[in-house]
Amino acid sequence: MATDKTPRRISSAHLSPHFTEGIASLFRAMPKAELHVHLDGAVEVGTAADLLSTGTVAGEAAPGAGAVADLLSEAKAAGEAASDAETAAGVLSENIVLYEALRRRMVIGGVLSSQEELLSYYELPVALLQSEYALRRVTEEMILSKAADNVKYCEIRWAPGLHVRGGLSIEQVVKYVLSAGEDAARKTGMIVKFIVVGMRNESPETNIDMLRQAVAADANSALAAVDLAGDERENPDPMRQAAFFAEARRHGLYVTFHCGESLGGAGAHGGESLGGAGAHGGESLGGTGILRRAVDELRPDRVAHGAIAAQDEELCRMLAERGVQLDLCPTSNIQAGLYSEYKDFPLKILWDRGVPVSVSTDSPVISGKTLSEEYFELAASGQVTPYELWRINLNAIEHIFAPESIKQKLRDEFTAWAETAMPQT
Repeated sequence: MATDKTPRRISSAHLSPHFTEGIASLFRAMPKAELHVHLDGAVEVGTAADLLSTGTVAGEAAPGAGAVADLLSEAKAAGEAASDAETAAGVLSENIVLYEALRRRMVIGGVLSSQEELLSYYELPVALLQSEYALRRVTEEMILSKAADNVKYCEIRWAPGLHVRGGLSIEQVVKYVLSAGEDAARKTGMIVKFIVVGMRNESPETNIDMLRQAVAADANSALAAVDLAGDERENPDPMRQAAFFAEARRHGLYVTFHCGESLGGAGAHGGESLGGAGAHGGESLGGTGILRRAVDELRPDRVAHGAIAAQDEELCRMLAERGVQLDLCPTSNIQAGLYSEYKDFPLKILWDRGVPVSVSTDSPVISGKTLSEEYFELAASGQVTPYELWRINLNAIEHIFAPESIKQKLRDEFTAWAETAMPQT
């Protein structure tokens, strides 16, 4: 269960208002690349309320469906308690209660106990994303929101297999998301690529089947990579999905996987043995052994999260030498209890050791942060300067899942902005 503490935010009491607004404005104006963001973590609360009104949600047995029924009952009861539900006051009360109930279930409001609890915030958005209309609308809204934050290049990831509970096929899910993404990219001028996610709890065969259907639906080569995500406590080792990653490479896709989001064991800094001489060789779920072995044997192009690598200098050397970028999400990791506050997040340690890193929101609605706000929190913590964050942002272009022509376009655009706008210290 969540504690009654709010996520630790950087106190700006020691900063002048002029400095604070100046830095915030700089990050909002900065052209940015975001490489680690989930579609189902970007469903706006108001959009969720609208989707609920359509009644297009997952079946009763699906995760999140019970939450939908609870929300509707809660909202209806509030409206009837205020007055007759047919009156304006009743309808308004019902809508307000529904919105607030949705917000509590979709936006993290406290420091959580684990990755498992963090993942529970995805259940309701996934339950709502089960129709063509919902998938198209949320994809477009997400891209418009990113464009408004001056994100110029974005890689959006989602698990098509989670969106077939309402009767859609994998190919339909992929077609709708890619089509909406291409339309929104044209409207905004933003460059958008997509990453299909296989789930840790599924067999390699199931993930491979999903991937083949996704590739078949990708008419314009918008798919760039595959990812692996899900609860690490149950299925921590990416090596189990080696065949899935091999299939992705046969289709010419890049490979990334989530790793390092779960501490394991009891308490904020606990460790959990994965079993003596068993399949995991006694590696600790909260340690770096699994990540080191997966990087060494699977040879990913990037890793989603992976900040725990800062605990292991040998692993940092491996990542630096092989050019494997860590796509970090500071707020998400703090909310999951991995770090106590932004100044403790090891961005600076990794960067100083030569590890390629990027900064992303992970799930902008669930975590309650824009990318500009992520940058601000890190700068305000004092561990990195705005110029260092700019260099991290610029360097991330070298690791995007896109051809050299797109990289050069972004380099030119970002550099032209920096020549007049970016302080060099």
